[in-house]
Amino acid sequence: MKKYSLAIIVMMLISLMTKASNEAYEKAMLKELQNMKTAVSPEDLKKVANGFARIAQTMPEEWLPEYYAALALANAGFRSEGGANVKDPLFDQAKKHVDKAVKISSNNSEIVALQGFITMGELAVDPGSRGQHLSGLAMQTFGKAVELNRQNPRAIMMLGQMELGMAQFFGQGPEKGCGLINASLELFEKEADTKEDGTFLPTWGKEMALQIKQNCQ
Repeated sequence: MKKYSLAIIVMMLISLMTKASNEAYEKAMLKELQNMKTAVSPEDLKKVANGFARIAQTMPEEWLPEYYAALALANAGFRSEGGANVKDPLFDQAKKHVDKAVKISSNNSEIVALQGFITMGELAVDPGSRGQHLSGLAMQTFGKAVELNRQNPRAIMMLGQMELGMAQFFGQGPEKGCGLINASLELFEKEADTKEDGTFLPTWGKEMALQIKQNCQ
């Protein structure tokens, strides 16, 4: 009987500790997600990335902290002024976090789409010398993200952006790219309607899609 009672106590303690850990994780994630929404400068975004990296250390089984650390650094790279010596280290750091996220959650459309987003950033640093190699890699990566989840608006939106860029480069019409952008906007609306409260899954990208759509008018 004593052993039985002790087992119950241990189970209750484990349950309480798990609940406290989950609450701390949720609180920390909400804080950093809010910080990322209000971040303006690359320095702000680097601080956000550091915050997510700290969360990742305490919750190594969760892929989202690594994902958001990478996203913050990628956005810092896009927003930074200067050349490759400024931007490339940020994209390199972003890739390290993405690699960690992949190990936690493989074949994840959101993570693969973010890999393509980072590649697109590296391409934008020096399109002249990197375009031939990285444009194809970005297209391939976004294509894989779409195959993994055809309801992922971020993957479809960024694939559409690449299609528009390729069409402009080769002097072709924007119909395919614009079709993908419009499809992504429909999926963003669907995502907003079905998103569960309390989830930290990615929802970003609608504003970007609306900006890109201006090229279709």
